[in-house]
Order: sequence, then C-alpha cells, then structure tokens
Amino acid sequence: MGELVTAAKAVSPSVAALSEDQIDKTLFDGVTAALDRFSRYSSPDVARDQRAVRDGFGGIGVTLDVSSEEFRITAVAPHGPAELAGIKPDDRLVAVDKVPTTGRSHSDVVHALRGPILSPVEITVYRPGIAQNRTYHLQRELVILPTVTVSRDSGIAVFQVTSFNQNTTQQIVEALGSLKRDLGPRLRGVVLDLRGNPGGLLDQAVSLSDVFIPNGPIVSTVGRHPASRQFFEASGDSVAPQIPVVVLINGGSASSSEIVAAALQDVGRAVIIGSASYGKGTVQTVLRLPNDGELTLTWAQLVTPSGYFLHGHGVVPTLCTSDLGDDDGSVQIAIQRAAASPPGLPAAARARARASLDENAWSQLRRSCPARPGDHEIDVKVAKRLLADPVLYSQAVHAITPGQNLASAPAAAAATPGEPALTGAGPALSSSPRNP
Repeated sequence: MGELVTAAKAVSPSVAALSEDQIDKTLFDGVTAALDRFSRYSSPDVARDQRAVRDGFGGIGVTLDVSSEEFRITAVAPHGPAELAGIKPDDRLVAVDKVPTTGRSHSDVVHALRGPILSPVEITVYRPGIAQNRTYHLQRELVILPTVTVSRDSGIAVFQVTSFNQNTTQQIVEALGSLKRDLGPRLRGVVLDLRGNPGGLLDQAVSLSDVFIPNGPIVSTVGRHPASRQFFEASGDSVAPQIPVVVLINGGSASSSEIVAAALQDVGRAVIIGSASYGKGTVQTVLRLPNDGELTLTWAQLVTPSGYFLHGHGVVPTLCTSDLGDDDGSVQIAIQRAAASPPGLPAAARARARASLDENAWSQLRRSCPARPGDHEIDVKVAKRLLADPVLYSQAVHAITPGQNLASAPAAAAATPGEPALTGAGPALSSSPRNP
C-alpha cells in the first residue's frame, strides 16, 4: 500500500497534494467498502472520540451545552476534578489554559479540556449572579461517561442504559447494591430499559447478563477465524439471581442490547416488552493503526442460547406493544395479553421453536411485532404493572413464545489480546463532543 501511494504521488499532482490523513481514509474506505457495512476505518480524530466513549479519557468531568454559541456547563460529574474544585452547573466556560473559548468550535474546546491523566489544566469560568470570572487550576483524571440512569417507583427500579462502555455493568451493580440496602425486601423488581441502545462492548453485555442469570449460557460467537469462536456462560456469581426483571426493547435496540434481551428471554429470566429489535448480530474487532486511527472489522456472528443467529432476526418480545398507544385502554390490552398467555413450560422445553424457524418464518414472526422507534410510555407502564403483580409477572415470564433451543456450545477460544470486541451499530459508537 505504501508503494502504491508513493507511485501515485509521483504521477498525480492531485494525489501528491492530499494530506496523509486524506490518503489513509481514501485507501481504507476502499478496502472496507467491499466488506459489510459495519466494517469501517476511523480517522485519528474520530478514533480518539470512539476510544473515549468505550474506555474513558483524561478530563475534568463536565458536560457542555452544544445547542448554543456559549459554553455553558450543564452537568458536573460527582467527585470529579471540576466538582471538587467548586465548578457548578450553569457556569460559563470562558477560557482553557488562558485561550478564550469565544469563536472556537465545541469539538475544539472539548479536546482542549481533555488530555493525559494527571496533567494540569487551567479553567476560567463566568458564574451568573456573581458577575465575575474565576480561574481554577485542575488536574485531569480518568473520566468514564455514564451510560446508566436510575429511577425508582414504589419498589421498582428502572435502569435506562444508553450504551455499553467499560463501566456499564459496574454502574448497575453499584446501583443495585444501594437499592437493596435502601429497600431490602421492598425491592419488587427491575426494569432494564434498552430502547434505542445501539450496543457497545461485548464483554459488558455478557457481564450485565451475568448479573441476573444464575447459571447457563449467555451468548456464543462463531466465525471463520478460530479465535472468533467463543462461548460465554453465567459465572455462577449472579448479583441478582431472583429479582423479577423486565427488559424493554424497540427497533433501535441493537447488538449488545439484543445479547442481553435474548439471553434473559431464552433462559426464562425476564419478560421482554416492546417491539422487535434492530437485528444487528455481528461482532467487530478493533485494530489500532500506527497513525492512531482504527480499523474496525466484522469477524463473528452472535448466536443466542436458543441457537439462532441474532443477525437479521433480532429479538421478538414476549409481550408486544408495537401496535398499542400509551393510553390506559392500551395498557389494559397489554395486561390482558399477559394474563392470557398459555401455561408456562421449562425454558429448555420452550426452546425448540425459535431455533428451528426458517427465514420465511422469521419474517412472519418479526412482522407480527414490527420494530418501531421511540420510547413509548406504554412499555414502562406495563412493566411496572407486571412487576407489581407477582402472579401476572409469573404468567408473562413463562409465556410460550417462539422458542429457545439450548444449542450445544462451540469450543471456547481466547479473544485477540488487547483488542476490544464491539457489537455497536456503526456510527452510534462515535462520541458526541460534549463531555470533557
């Protein structure tokens, strides 16, 4: 490739005039264009943001408003450098290391705030009400973007999970610990809201499933390379093996979200509510390149515990709401559907139907509960009603849905050392430049 570029520059002034980044992007875009749509090249700037989303970054722990020309701080991370220094939400960022923010792009300011962990940075802010600037000298620390928000209602905890990064499972485990201490036996159930979640790190999808599954398979990956063939099962150290669980999905729930939903559905551990999911069932490995860019290559497919491929099929919920509105009448229809479910069977016995479906049958199944976007209130309403009624929840969780055949596990193999396995749906992994 290097020889090709050298020869092209020698005979083409237009190629010679291109920057190295432009040449790299053109070449790798050409290489990946012949592959699937999830294989892609990321330039050094884009790759830096992607790594920040996955693994965290050196920063001060603030969120900036990207909707206006001024740099208003909208949130401050608890216990981060900014909060410990006294910076508050609604402060205006006016300079970073004595360079004014006026006229600069949001991306430029965010990258100025980020830097090596433990490196110093000088921040000048304007605080409305005091009408004067204040300067702070901070030391950057590791910042991992929060992906989980928690709310509670009458003993029911709702976890909204926006993506899967290095800290997702830990956030949920810590929140569950607090809920158990605060509520004890009054903790009636958990709602995992995975609607619109595009995915992220494969190991986080596995570890989150392991929080709720006491034993058994979680997911398998299969591909041509021996190292792509892996089998993941519950560790036996489930943090919440008996708490009733409802998972919410929609047409925007992809990859890692689908791993969690399918795993909990297949082993009879949760009621899945919503619409058919996206159907992105491939795994990407990330190669960091010498120019600090990244080459993301698809190299495996995901197989659910029931033995079907997630790609193109996705997860069809136990209780479909895609044809319902948000009104009380629609909620009652959904509850009637749950109550009318046939008597339950053991998960292994319910398993066979789905794994044996051909493509025509899969199309029919997905059409029976078509994917739809958006967060619809009915999903949360129905989830809370089920969790508030143990008998109704038991009926729903053991409903006969198109199956879950516990396929034999492929031989386990180690993942490529040091390379993250991604399940996210392409550009959704990119970082929005607002959290330095």
